[in-house]
Amino acid sequence: MLKRASDFISSNRRFIPLIATAFLVFVAYGMGAIYFDGMRSPQVFLNLFRNSSFVLISAIGMTFVILTEGIDLSVSGVVALTTVVSAALLREGWNPWLVILLVLAIGMTLGFIMGSFIVYLKVQPFIATLAGMWFSRGMCFFISDNAITIDDRTFKILGQTKLLIPGLKELADMQGTPAPYISIPVVVGFILLLVAIYLAHYTRFGRTVYAIGGNKQSARLMGLPVDRTLLLVYTFNGFCSALAGLAFCLFVSSGHGLYASGFEMDVIASVVIGGTLLTGGSGYVVGTLFGVMVYAITQALIQFIGSLSSWWTKIVIGVLMLIFIGVQAVLANRKVDEKTLDTRAIRHRRQQLAFGLGTVVVLVVLATVLIPKLGPTSTNGDLAEATECEIQSFRTDEAASLIEDGAVVAYHRLAGPNCVDEMYAIYPEGRIWKDDGENTVEITVSSAEVENLLTTITEDYGWYTNEIRDTYHTPCRQCFAHYVIIADEGQEKGATAVDGGVDMPPNYSFTLAVIRALLPADNNTP
Repeated sequence: MLKRASDFISSNRRFIPLIATAFLVFVAYGMGAIYFDGMRSPQVFLNLFRNSSFVLISAIGMTFVILTEGIDLSVSGVVALTTVVSAALLREGWNPWLVILLVLAIGMTLGFIMGSFIVYLKVQPFIATLAGMWFSRGMCFFISDNAITIDDRTFKILGQTKLLIPGLKELADMQGTPAPYISIPVVVGFILLLVAIYLAHYTRFGRTVYAIGGNKQSARLMGLPVDRTLLLVYTFNGFCSALAGLAFCLFVSSGHGLYASGFEMDVIASVVIGGTLLTGGSGYVVGTLFGVMVYAITQALIQFIGSLSSWWTKIVIGVLMLIFIGVQAVLANRKVDEKTLDTRAIRHRRQQLAFGLGTVVVLVVLATVLIPKLGPTSTNGDLAEATECEIQSFRTDEAASLIEDGAVVAYHRLAGPNCVDEMYAIYPEGRIWKDDGENTVEITVSSAEVENLLTTITEDYGWYTNEIRDTYHTPCRQCFAHYVIIADEGQEKGATAVDGGVDMPPNYSFTLAVIRALLPADNNTP
């Protein structure tokens, strides 16, 4: 039995990383669905694609780069530059479709320039693309130091249009629940994925890409257009980076030079976990989809667990990346060694490989089963209290009443590790009121601080724009739910959100931060 498994693994060596990643996706999501009711929701599953569509788009381009034994660190800078350029031009009244074409052209131009340095000047891809990343980041802040809100109607339509899923809509109507949906960037990502699969496996361009990654010198001797193909690869990756930037700015409805920090590492990790070898010449574009899914599911599981920091996403992805790189190295070494080893040594190595892969699979399954049970132990019952916390409804009527009485900010916070239920009101003269259900507290700040708070929230963070919207879902054990109403200069708007939610708009989070800075100090503020 072991020999058959070893022979099967050896004869299908190139599929092992892809199969392992696909298996990990199904096991991780299946375990999440068993332990967390929310993971069974069709919308939660579709949100995995909605919240990572820009990662998938960029990772598709990166797959071709890594297949040629290259690397591209500029993707995060190009994504940020795309958001800033788009937002700045739209603010100046440019036609949105012209803006889209222009930023795609900018991405392709940057990719072509970096590719030219790599091909003709023999600059290492790491150095050339690192320079491209810093150039793009620098240009972001040359254009604007601050975030620029996108109010364009076309971009709002592209970013907020809900595409319903046939079959799921009818099922949701029968159950009386909101119909699951995806967004336009998700459709764009899958169209690009299909195009990339065709290019990689059914065209001369794709065969040349694999040949370059296998052995660049041999590819030249065969008469393949190595230089032209490399230029096209980096240009295509520039296009994918710009397209990912457009998807990202549709997601956040703004542009800023600090966006997508570390994004290039998420993209590279997704490609490697998807089974593409960093040494080039081996891998599948469809594997990148599974790599992105591993990243998205890891994020979702950590949010549902609630007791773990969001940095656990980076830790888990780092460990998985090391495991997959190790498997790739073992497979590559076996391919070389089998040419020189005798039959007995080959059989022994196959048995070792089968045992090692089986151990990895068992460890992954055990980790998936045990991680949901992890959480901070407590001797005073705090954990039990958090687990059994009954989430109340937002006191919207009370918040509206506070606004009518003259408050400019009404803020209701629920849940969290101590199951709080707190209402705050900030008045223009500087009076701040708090009611936690047991005690009422009042403090005073200057009216200038309140005025500065309103200016920051309404102008810098675009509270009255479409970027700020309701994103409520059931909070995890350690998460707070928020309801904020801002009333200023005749305008009034309220919105809900939850800590740890991947849907929370960045400017909503920034708004909470500046509001909390004025509130009475307590032990519940994270």
